[in-house]
Amino acid sequence: MTTRPLLLVLVALGAACATGAPVTRPQPAKAPPPVTGAPTTPTAPPDAAAEHAQPALPPPVALMAGLMPLKGTGVDQFRTRHPTYDGRGVLIGILDTGVDPGVDGLITASTGAPKIVDVRDFSDEGRVALSPVTPSGDGTVSVGGRKLSGAGRIGRLTSATTWYGGQLSELPLGKVPAADLNGNGTNTDVFPVIVVKAPDGWVAFLDSNLNGSFEDEMPLHDYRQGRETIALGTRPITLAANFDETNGVPRLDIVFDNGGHGTHVAGIAAGHNLFNVAGFDGVAPGAQLLAFKIANSARGGISVNGSMQRAMEYAARYAEQRNLPLVLNLSFGVGNELEGRAVIDSIVNAFLTAHPSIVFTISAGNDGPGLSTLGFPGSADLALSIGAIFPGAFARPAQAGTPPAADVLGWWSSRGGEVAKPDLVTPGVAFSAVPRWDTGNEIKGGTSMAAPHAAGLAACLISAMLQEGRKVSAAELAQALRASALPVGGASAIDEGAGVPRLEAAYRWLLSGHQGSEYVGRTEGGASGAFRRDGFAGPADTLQLFHVRHVAGLRAAQFLLRSSVAWLGVPGLVQAGARETEIPVVYSRAPLAAPGVYVGAVSAWNPSDTLAGPLFTLPNTVIVPYDLASRPLYDERRGIGPGRVQRYFLRATPAGATLLARVTLPDSAEQRATARLYEPNGQPFRDVEEVQLGRTDPGTGGFVVRAEDLVPGVYELDVIAPPLSGVNATVRAEVAPLTLSGSEASNPGSGTAGGRVTAVLMGAEWSVDVTGRGAPPESLTVRVPDWASRAVIDVQMPREQWGEFTDFGVTEYDSAGQQVGQGAMNYAIGRHSFDVPSALKNRPVTIELFPAFARDGGAHPWRTTVRVRFLLRDGRPFGAGADVSVVAGGRRLLPPQRPPELTLPTGFAPLVELRVHPAVGTDAVRRGVPQP
Repeated sequence: MTTRPLLLVLVALGAACATGAPVTRPQPAKAPPPVTGAPTTPTAPPDAAAEHAQPALPPPVALMAGLMPLKGTGVDQFRTRHPTYDGRGVLIGILDTGVDPGVDGLITASTGAPKIVDVRDFSDEGRVALSPVTPSGDGTVSVGGRKLSGAGRIGRLTSATTWYGGQLSELPLGKVPAADLNGNGTNTDVFPVIVVKAPDGWVAFLDSNLNGSFEDEMPLHDYRQGRETIALGTRPITLAANFDETNGVPRLDIVFDNGGHGTHVAGIAAGHNLFNVAGFDGVAPGAQLLAFKIANSARGGISVNGSMQRAMEYAARYAEQRNLPLVLNLSFGVGNELEGRAVIDSIVNAFLTAHPSIVFTISAGNDGPGLSTLGFPGSADLALSIGAIFPGAFARPAQAGTPPAADVLGWWSSRGGEVAKPDLVTPGVAFSAVPRWDTGNEIKGGTSMAAPHAAGLAACLISAMLQEGRKVSAAELAQALRASALPVGGASAIDEGAGVPRLEAAYRWLLSGHQGSEYVGRTEGGASGAFRRDGFAGPADTLQLFHVRHVAGLRAAQFLLRSSVAWLGVPGLVQAGARETEIPVVYSRAPLAAPGVYVGAVSAWNPSDTLAGPLFTLPNTVIVPYDLASRPLYDERRGIGPGRVQRYFLRATPAGATLLARVTLPDSAEQRATARLYEPNGQPFRDVEEVQLGRTDPGTGGFVVRAEDLVPGVYELDVIAPPLSGVNATVRAEVAPLTLSGSEASNPGSGTAGGRVTAVLMGAEWSVDVTGRGAPPESLTVRVPDWASRAVIDVQMPREQWGEFTDFGVTEYDSAGQQVGQGAMNYAIGRHSFDVPSALKNRPVTIELFPAFARDGGAHPWRTTVRVRFLLRDGRPFGAGADVSVVAGGRRLLPPQRPPELTLPTGFAPLVELRVHPAVGTDAVRRGVPQP
């Protein structure tokens, strides 16, 4: 997914952040299968206001306010000193939702050369299914059962007797406005297309104005032939064509950015005179772009089978054929389940090993500030994984006499732990280019925006070396950026990597004759970072072994080792092995007794060139959790500084337990905060990821992990203060004294526990195991009951299977093919929900499962479990209730549940919530189907 694309959307400058409000996270878009028929719900009429939408801020104001944040990495000073070292001579490949080539700022480079030199679609989202057609003698041709005039216009360009016809439909492209190709306010238009072989290659004719004639249409060639594009109606989006040919038969893809994400990313990396404002530039305005659409935006901005790999390989061939240096940017990713084992990570590593001059920047992910949340392929060893800082320009508008707000670490930026990442952090919010249909959303944020900033930095350095006649490898560029970096206050190695790179310092590093290196470290478990989420395994758990292997650049004969903290002990000097080097790290356990997070790093230096910076870094993290089985957590009025995070790790081990975590702001009228909860594998809590507190939101909020959702292990609760103001928070966490499984209650405690049992009918549930055939999507159809208020969809697959994908889409459609819900998976367990409109009741809904395998041609059968729950607007209590008491270590059957009658769809069973309310402590809660 786009980095969730992975996307953070900000509203007007200063509106939320200047008052201390946390920034909210956005979600990407998703797409439907081709179907026909009228929509269930009437489509909105054309919105005249949308045709005249205005940017979030006037672009000149955004430029003056520093909302293309270049100062933090020193781009502004570097450009003043070296005006031609601006990326000219370098290609940047943008692997994303596409890039709109008609947007101001993406037309020309600073040199006057074309900005976007090639546009390719690897997603098939704009694929037009073609079949042979024959023009009639009366000057017409039939497409999709419709007779169109203007065949003579086409015939004048071709001598071929076989033409090819098809249709470009809006409906499979998602919702308005992204899917509204002509800006008329609907997503149900179908544009007839004719493809013929002209003397200069394949061309397409679209009935762009739907007047039933091709007579007034112009032929559209492949973009790479002459950079031709078209726009329809009110021109909300720019379209380009890609042609391929097999055995004389054409294949047509219409390429566009219906996600808005890729265009924004491209503007950050290399925009020039954005919004037609002189001097409004991205990081490397001289660079040229390869615009690759790897994503099906309609299905949630998700990559498709092999699209990342095919785009990478195409970019490398393109650059090599033209002898041009290449930087790639991928602002996509999903969560890691088994770090170090994702197929796409191995593909990226193999690709970069085969192409040692290519720099590849990848977003770290937006699941922070939870630890060990860094996604793949950002976890690929040889890529530059980029986290985010929150630029001070977005925290407070510039004011005379007031110092500018400081940049802070982006609270949403994914952290390392089991992965020795991120490598760097760069500005993760920007005012940048968007397609016309997305006007008003010029401010976007996330590590998706940080990665192209780093790509632009690399392009500037390569440009400098080119103009000075110096060769440079990716290993040297990466080490130059890391060595130049400055730390963010209060951040650790797993938060920020090396820190914020400084462009001039990186340039000076390259001039100094240092040699870059790439090393890969592994623990015995295969991860690149040592991460103990539940403390030490026992008294003897004091030794951590790392195995380090050289993969590129300078090979040092010895490693000078340094520890960042006193509790990590390492040898002072280690001889490098012929194939790999074992590095022992000894933990001193005494300082790590109190609950908390302890992070230290071992860095290795070349003794003969310590000024070159660390060759590699081995992060070590030890978490000592609060054991909620021993006693509840209560932390009163904890002070949290501006932009800081207070983490609580909560051990909840009994299966079937109920976990309650609650945060209160005593000064909620004046303060704001965000609370987030993470499951033991690091993924955000599947039911409710975050809660906003204070000001206009409630002063108290929290999370209830019901028995059926609880994963035994260590949860992470984070309380986050806004960038400009601290907060005082009172935190409580506990587990219920009884656990629930099926119709049985158990007592894992040391004393008798009991309570009052009540039951509520919540709705209905259906669960099914699905075996996928491979690459094709699979679909399930259910009927929505007339009493349903909300639908909840859970999809779960084996953890070891998750690493074979780059994405996995889950989308719901009504009988007309209109989307009603979507929730692309970010981990092996995914949950999403949607409100049920009245028009959907008593009608079928189709749930589509859309796999995206990492390896091109590597699709194979897969399996998931899908659970559908339809919920009543208000639960219906039933039964008289009963008291139960369970001795320590004992179990007891609960009273039988006989819910009231409810009309159920075929295959569904009643969904009942059982609750045990004790005299002391929190309720035990479980939802499920009653046991017979």
